[in-house]
Amino acid sequence: MLTIERLSINEKLNEALSHIDEQGQFLSLTIEVSSINPIEYFASRTDLKGERFYWTSANGELTFVGLGYANQFYSTDSAERYQTIEQALQDQKQQMIHLQDEHITGTGAVYFGGFSFFNGRHLSEWNDFPVNQFVLPKRLLTIRNGKQYLSLNLWVEPNDSIEDVSSRIQTDLDYINGVQPFTNKEMNFARINDELTYEQWESLINNAVNEITDGKLDKVVLAREVEALFEEQIPVEQVLNALLEQQERSYIFVMENNNKAFIGATPERLVEVNNGELQSACLAGTTSRGQTVDEDEWKALELLKDDKNLEEHQYVVKMIKDSVSPLCDTLSIPNQPMIRKLSKIQHLFTPVSGSLKESVTIFDALKALHPTPALGGEPRQEAMDFIQRNEPLERGWYAAPIGWIDEELNGEFAVAIRSALLTGHKARLFAGCGIVSDSDPKAEYDETNLKFSPMLGALGGYIDDHE
Repeated sequence: MLTIERLSINEKLNEALSHIDEQGQFLSLTIEVSSINPIEYFASRTDLKGERFYWTSANGELTFVGLGYANQFYSTDSAERYQTIEQALQDQKQQMIHLQDEHITGTGAVYFGGFSFFNGRHLSEWNDFPVNQFVLPKRLLTIRNGKQYLSLNLWVEPNDSIEDVSSRIQTDLDYINGVQPFTNKEMNFARINDELTYEQWESLINNAVNEITDGKLDKVVLAREVEALFEEQIPVEQVLNALLEQQERSYIFVMENNNKAFIGATPERLVEVNNGELQSACLAGTTSRGQTVDEDEWKALELLKDDKNLEEHQYVVKMIKDSVSPLCDTLSIPNQPMIRKLSKIQHLFTPVSGSLKESVTIFDALKALHPTPALGGEPRQEAMDFIQRNEPLERGWYAAPIGWIDEELNGEFAVAIRSALLTGHKARLFAGCGIVSDSDPKAEYDETNLKFSPMLGALGGYIDDHE
């Protein structure tokens, strides 16, 4: 990797072009900019539909808009998919020339992507989303702690002139000055189709409870899928904007592939690594928000002493502790959960922090953590087997890691829940719940309805529409 600093842009380009090898290389140029509205920037490039992504961290301190895919990495070896992607990123790093005055985390060669819940290939609605995929954007808008940066990742051939490369850069810089506000389109909601009858759901939950009672499982997470249909094609940017307005303290994400978009507003961080420091979270146990302050606090207190939800939460805490302890020199986990409040839902929440051992990376943490008992179950393999045998939907990227990573292997991944797969005029929404020995099918059904509400609200529909 070559980094060129402290020169003008043209001087940097002259220096960079003198180092391009005979096969060609990527140049990454980062420039501080201002006054770009990220959702308008995303929405403005409908010509790049199918090659766009968006990410906002739950604390609101980091936003990415990626437009155009300059490069992509996949793994055909699903059993070693974490290691394969890590090696591909490390190899790419050696072929990248950086034009920058200082490195700012979240700028330059930042890769966005994720993994599927299961290792196997997708054969249905998810066929445009492979078992893992990471993309390097041609244009990356980064908003970090109030400052804005535009990173341009360009493929340059050895015979490209400085005039050619400068022109490509100037075109992208000129474009941001012409970004226009977008207007909401009317979305005529047609209907919601539940993929399961209540009787089928009840049978599924009772089957799981029987396996738990027989000692074959401690816990398993089961999901439902509903299909929301509209009379017109669903505008991805409009749904994204609605999530940004409606869902506070959530990771807001969208990734497009071809004519499909995977979008969501998830409260759950899986793992963040920054200079060797790890952050994770245990999020399991759910109730609704109250209509008044007193009712809201009462619901929170009830959740903190609810045996079923506390049992479910403790499975997650124990598993995450057991998974990351071997990776860390130090680890800190509070003894008791706290409440995490979202717009319509509140959860039991326990933060996790630690210092990674030398040579351990974020990919090691992803492999160890996915899926947590909040998304799969316990014991892990037995729960995964039960889901594959009994759950009548293909999870695809639902409930799997999605996020970003840079060349230094700093990055952050959330768990892709509260999400939907958008295709044309159709949205497929997913919601799950943790099943333990005393789970009640009706209560779990109501919980999944509650978890559908963030995406349905952004789409302009409500779960009552199909009850």
